[in-house]
Formats: sequence, C-alpha cells, structure tokens
Amino acid sequence: MKNLSKKVALSVLVMLCLILSPGAYRIKLYAGAVLTKENVAEPKLNVTELSLVTDDSFLLKVYNLTEDQKVHYKSEDESIVSVSKSGKLSALKVGETTVTVTLKGRSVKEDKVFKCKVYVGPPAISIRLTLSTVTLEVGKRKTLQAILKPNTTAETGVFSSYDPEIVAVSASGKILAKKVGKTYIISSIANGKYDICTVNVVEATDKATEKNE
Repeated sequence: MKNLSKKVALSVLVMLCLILSPGAYRIKLYAGAVLTKENVAEPKLNVTELSLVTDDSFLLKVYNLTEDQKVHYKSEDESIVSVSKSGKLSALKVGETTVTVTLKGRSVKEDKVFKCKVYVGPPAISIRLTLSTVTLEVGKRKTLQAILKPNTTAETGVFSSYDPEIVAVSASGKILAKKVGKTYIISSIANGKYDICTVNVVEATDKATEKNE
C-alpha cells in the first residue's frame, strides 16, 4: 500500500513538473528577450529635415529612449530657430540652420547624436491654381498644382473639396473623380486668400477607365 502511495505521489510530482516547467521556461526566455540588446529598438528622431513658416513651431521627438537617457537640444543659430529643453522649435526669421539632438546616458558608451536641418521661409501672400476648370471621367485622377508667392515661402496650400462624394482631394492636391456631378476644389493659405478649381465629373466612356490609374 505504501509503495502504491509513493507511485501516485511520484506520478503527481512528474505531472506538476511537466505542467509548470514550460511556463517557467517561457518566462525565462521572455525575461532574457527583454534584456538582450538585439531586441531593444534604436532611438529615432521624428524628422531630419523640416520647413517652417516664420512664427510657426514644431516639436522634435526622440523615440525608443531608455530610462537613463537624457535628451539635449541645441540650435546652431538661435536667431533663426530657437529650441526649448523639451524640443519645441520656434521659427524666428527667414534662414537655414541645424538643430543638434544629443542623447546621453550611463547605458551607452558614446553619446548618440541626431541632426535636423530646418529651413524657415516667409508666409505666402498669394495663391493661384494652375487650372481653373477640369473635366474628369468617373474613376480618373489628376493632380492640381498651386503657385504660391513669394516663391521662397515655406507655406503650402491647403486643399479641400466642396463635395467629397463627387471629388475627393488629398493634402497634396491629388483629386479623384468618384461620381457624376460638379463640385469645387479650394486651395487656401493662412492669410485667408484662396483659389478655386471647378471639377466636372462625367460618366466613364469605357468601364476600363473606371479603374484607378
């Protein structure tokens, strides 16, 4: 009877080991994976080149920082672009400069350095679309181009569609004819000035043209 009890106890013990061991092993593997250098994502700067209009601001960000890493920001020309301790850039006057971002920390042997080139241009004073009227078949696409003055401006026109169900427009001015009808594409700038393009959408002459190019 004692031998039977020992066998039962041994069987239970073996089963417990089989059940618990894989879990414990997975935890060790997981813990090891977290600590390995290969699985730690490298720090990255959100932008390396940037255009700003005077009086605009932008926040530089560094992703994938470790707990002990500290970020230091420095502008080569504070009269063009100033930068705060938190990475906020402020465009002060027209020109070009570089913002250097340095990561310091006990866990790295050498400081990691990023650079972001910043161009500051004047605001736009006028905008004109190169096309005033467009006729498209359903399913067709076209890109509208806006001319802004002065040509040194860092500003871009903001595109919108009066009726997106007829014609959709992207931020870069690409339009897509979605259904038959007439609508207007507006491109505007910060001072309130704008230009309009009238878009007429007609039935596709061939079903093949309904497919996106």
